[in-house]
Amino acid sequence: MLRIDNPTLKERVSEVEKVIREEKLDALVVYAQGSALGSTSKMHGYLRYLCNYDGHNTPAMLILRPDREPVLVTAINAFLMRVQTREMLWFKDVRIVKPPLMGEEALSILAPQGATRLRVGYVGYNETPAPVWKSLEKGLPQAEWVDFAPFLDRWRVQKGNIELAFHRRAGEICDAIFQTVAREVRSGKKGYQLQAAMEHTARHEGCEYCITWLSVAPRADYPRFYKEECVRVPQEGDQVIPGIYLTYDGHWGHAIRTGTVGKPTADHRRLYDIAREMEEAGLSNLRPGNDLYEVSAAMNRVLHSHYKDGEVEYSRAGHGLGYSYEDPVVSLAFPQPWDIKEPPKEKPKAIELKPGMLMELHPNLFVPGVGGAMIGDVVAVTDTGYEILTEYPRDLITY
Repeated sequence: MLRIDNPTLKERVSEVEKVIREEKLDALVVYAQGSALGSTSKMHGYLRYLCNYDGHNTPAMLILRPDREPVLVTAINAFLMRVQTREMLWFKDVRIVKPPLMGEEALSILAPQGATRLRVGYVGYNETPAPVWKSLEKGLPQAEWVDFAPFLDRWRVQKGNIELAFHRRAGEICDAIFQTVAREVRSGKKGYQLQAAMEHTARHEGCEYCITWLSVAPRADYPRFYKEECVRVPQEGDQVIPGIYLTYDGHWGHAIRTGTVGKPTADHRRLYDIAREMEEAGLSNLRPGNDLYEVSAAMNRVLHSHYKDGEVEYSRAGHGLGYSYEDPVVSLAFPQPWDIKEPPKEKPKAIELKPGMLMELHPNLFVPGVGGAMIGDVVAVTDTGYEILTEYPRDLITY
């Protein structure tokens, strides 16, 4: 099984410690939940980037201090998780405590002699539970807490060759899952049973996390995730739209395809053609030096050349991808339409496309009473344009 090597992780920590010194910080604390939360944890990616640790269904705190060994405070079950905590980490100071007591343990590391006038970088404030944060505030009443995420974001936004190799593997697994759908869709299984087959493929291929959605209906209406939504057995003429969210050694893969059981209707074909036109419009703007906001705008222009708001339901046409489902910086260019209360008064500051940026482009549209279409691919910016890391055919599928 592929895994980020320890020399790479040590080098990342070394670079971070340089910034800790430059910013005159005493330490950096990173708080994050494990991979079990999937796309809902924005902070897990920071922890994976620095030490490749996954608490799975438990939280963890990484504490870095220049010229000292890193410390990991985790709530994981030490009896069950011996390999990860004792063999895979390149440092050995791992402390296991109950989740509400993690703040108190961090205090014992940050201020062992009772010092309170510290300047501490912090990542994960929005996901830190109240008992943990209250312990830190009470124990360090005079501390200055500095948001350190922007410093890490500048490294995370451009992926190196090692990271891209892992994302290619994640893309390969997405392709294998689409093959599972094609093989199983006429087996008589209910939607949630097809999802189980999809997720089995992911785990069989080495993913530590996978969740899927599967819309099966004569006229697809929205992404359906849960058992009570996914009880229909695919029938002749149904639209089938499978969506995949997975991580391979912490690196996200994400892909979507649209198909029909049997011959598609004219409406199904038209909706798919619009989604594909949107994707091609986005891809055509993926060149180093271009503004990433224009990639999003180009796809939305295509959508609104066919439908007005109110006639169609849709979500953002893409987002950043990497150690997080919504990787920082890149995701800013793809706001959700329901988050936009009114048009911005000023054009947002450009996000320059650079080689190594990674994103998911997934244009989508659902027209009530007519049907839906989505297509999604993992895409990396290259020196000359782009590379699509998911290779399953992007045409409208006939199952």
